[in-house]
Amino acid sequence: MTDLLNDSLSPPGGDSRTLPRVFGTDSRTTLADGRDVRVVQLNNAATTPPFERTLRETEQFLGAYGALHRGAGPRARATVEAVEQALGRIQRFIGQPADNGLLFCANTSAAINQLARLLPLSTEDVVLTSEIEHTSNNLPWRYNTQARVVDVRADDSGALDLEHLDELLAAHAGRVRLLAVTGASNLTGFCPDLRGLADRVHAAGALLFVDAAQLAPHRRIDMAESGVDALAFSAHKVYAPFGLGVLSVPRHVLDRAPADPGGGSIDMITDSGSVLWSPSAERHQTGTWNATGIVALGASCAELLDAGWDVVEGHERALVRYAAAELATVSGIRMTVPAERYLTDDRIGTFPFLVPGQHHAKVAAVLEHEHGIEVRAGTICNHRLVRRWLAVPDDEQARIEAEIEAGDRLASYGIVRASLACHSSVDDVDRLVEALRSITTEGPRLEYRAVPEHETYEPA
Repeated sequence: MTDLLNDSLSPPGGDSRTLPRVFGTDSRTTLADGRDVRVVQLNNAATTPPFERTLRETEQFLGAYGALHRGAGPRARATVEAVEQALGRIQRFIGQPADNGLLFCANTSAAINQLARLLPLSTEDVVLTSEIEHTSNNLPWRYNTQARVVDVRADDSGALDLEHLDELLAAHAGRVRLLAVTGASNLTGFCPDLRGLADRVHAAGALLFVDAAQLAPHRRIDMAESGVDALAFSAHKVYAPFGLGVLSVPRHVLDRAPADPGGGSIDMITDSGSVLWSPSAERHQTGTWNATGIVALGASCAELLDAGWDVVEGHERALVRYAAAELATVSGIRMTVPAERYLTDDRIGTFPFLVPGQHHAKVAAVLEHEHGIEVRAGTICNHRLVRRWLAVPDDEQARIEAEIEAGDRLASYGIVRASLACHSSVDDVDRLVEALRSITTEGPRLEYRAVPEHETYEPA
């Protein structure tokens, strides 16, 4: 144990009985040595397991659904009512401003691409992103708009350089149309001050867009209160099934022809081809909506709201402090975000680290096959920051890129990421710390072979 936490060393406990109930937390696996152990789920930043309530409500819906917006009858009416209830839950969950509309698509990446195509950006316009952005909040602005994209600097721990933001707003005064920023970094856990960012960009006449894929499961969101103009997140990060992305966007942005027109986007089309579009919040929902996904997400949103953000955040913040302190005691790993930054900054429980001398993907494989622990390894969709951490020079970068292009995906540098959620526990953290101590002192117990096409290792 370390004194890093000072008076806050007590592990989280107290309110854990009132936390939402998550399905599958007792999942078990058989390790390579034959031991049967509980699976430690520490890849929650990629995907969270579903709430028990979400499964119940989804099952009830599947037993009674009918046509959505395309029919009459008891089942169709029940379907519309269930979806409208879910819409209200989602709107309350994000504190959506009254003049915003909700759009649904496949995931956060699709939502950001849709927003990029909806905004009328020209070559004279500037979109600001940052160096800590997930690829999904970087590439859409570069490939689906004509705007010039400029990055706000961040320090090595992923904290935004606000002075540099002010410099960019001044340097591009009158041309900045949008700041697109993560609400919580999937790599470093850093959560910027959204109210402060909104004040800055609104004063410059721009909009604030927040990629909330990582923020939504861990922090209360109130778009109206914090000044967020547009926001996106995914259901599979918020204890609901795959296949649904959410985009909340001002209605004035929606008062245009849809980027993907089709069935459901119009009220009338004439023989001459002129179109009477559906209302602005509906014309962009081409085809039949993912009603099941919307109902499931609504249930998860309701579960988090009913549990209370004070309970959820209180548990997670205490566990983040505990995990930072415990990981700092493992001398054989390198935490790429110093443990103390989880105390001084607002950060969710996302911990990147590496074991010097061992391939990141192999470390993840050892954690899986020898310890029953799920993590993620790689550049985690932020190649630039990981490259900075590992100080990869240009000639080495060129060699790595050539090897990847030739088919060796394991040629890439990377880190290991462990990520917490509301169902995570002190025992989960202790299992990870014990496993890392074993790996760093004794090494792997098994022989492993590389599987480059899947960017992983497996027991030989």
